[in-house]
Amino acid sequence: MIQMENDELRSYQVGSIHAELRSLTVSDDREGMLEGTPHLHRRFRLRSIDKQMAATPYLYVHDLDKIRADAEARVEEWMPRERVRAELTSWWTPEDTAEFGQTVLSVMWFQTARKDPFAYLATIVRPLDWPALARFEPCDD
Repeated sequence: MIQMENDELRSYQVGSIHAELRSLTVSDDREGMLEGTPHLHRRFRLRSIDKQMAATPYLYVHDLDKIRADAEARVEEWMPRERVRAELTSWWTPEDTAEFGQTVLSVMWFQTARKDPFAYLATIVRPLDWPALARFEPCDD
């Protein structure tokens, strides 16, 4: 697992909102898997994603519809091995919020080891609707 957290924040444009990358984690999605098939792996991955989305409503999973369609079609080709999760924050707050705080969005995707996760994140988030996807977190005083 590779983890990035530091004071040198990277900026990303998410729709019309400017956001900062707070963390990025790359892990082996097949770690601990002793045997199986691509179809079975997709099914387990979807079950895990559904649990994570239930626990984290501000989680956006890139290409989730494609993963679901491939599982339904019983595609027998392995998915990319790297699972990447990034957390972004912005000082943008919803208009109806009087509290001081920030908004947070987590993004998950799967990629090959050859891809630069920072560049790919920029491609993924650029068209997203931050106000519709992010969650407001008030600042502790």
